[in-house]
Amino acid sequence: MLLVAVAAAVIFLRRWIHHAQLEAIPVIVPPDIPAHDIIHPPAGAIAARMVVEAKETLFPPQRPRLAVLTFDDGPFPVLTPLLLAQLHALGVPAAFFMIGQDVRAQPAIAQRIAPAGIEIGNHTLTHPELSSLGEDAQRAEIAGGAAAIADVTRTRPAYFRPPHGNYDAETIDAARAADETMALWDVDPGDWRSMDADQIVASVTTHARSPAVILLHNGKEATIEALPRIVRAYRAAGFTFVTLRELQARLPLGAINDPLRVAVSP
Repeated sequence: MLLVAVAAAVIFLRRWIHHAQLEAIPVIVPPDIPAHDIIHPPAGAIAARMVVEAKETLFPPQRPRLAVLTFDDGPFPVLTPLLLAQLHALGVPAAFFMIGQDVRAQPAIAQRIAPAGIEIGNHTLTHPELSSLGEDAQRAEIAGGAAAIADVTRTRPAYFRPPHGNYDAETIDAARAADETMALWDVDPGDWRSMDADQIVASVTTHARSPAVILLHNGKEATIEALPRIVRAYRAAGFTFVTLRELQARLPLGAINDPLRVAVSP
């Protein structure tokens, strides 16, 4: 019995450590933590996260119900204007992480985005797998995407998101060199795949967080169709939609990077 209890305790501890490591991944990368420590959190950071989890289990904290709709890729003909029209009809802000070469290919559409009240972010120049590139190539991709966006839209991106969410310490340093804050997400329905609107709504509501940074994709008809139900469900649950900049103005990074699971009915 003692051996069984010890084995169970070891398994529990290992799972707790693994969960703490996953929870240590930031939604918005802090500017004052070395890039290497973000990729490979030191033992002290993992232990601190474990303590936080224990305290939050005993004394669940409160988080303002704020949500950010973010859209990766594009802009695209037809579907990006439809997405802008849908967001306008719903009266919600959003952040578009655009690809530099697509911005240059669709300048007229790109120029409509910022005036529509959309926050513009950088999604690199050509959408490569950044972690497979060297530091110089990563810096060129990030700087090139920002330059293309600024040239066309006259708006300098304040936020950067790596393609596919894959990054390493060099990516973080390259984004910082471009004076951009790296922003990831905590709700991801995987709408880049072939999904219908019902599946997207179900995922975004089932995995709701407070606050929520929701990853969606530009150029997807099902995503546009799902938006009214997503917005309605989150608003019914007491959420207010904001931009990333507004989220950071209203909450400290510690709260943004420690979102809580909440119930949202589809």
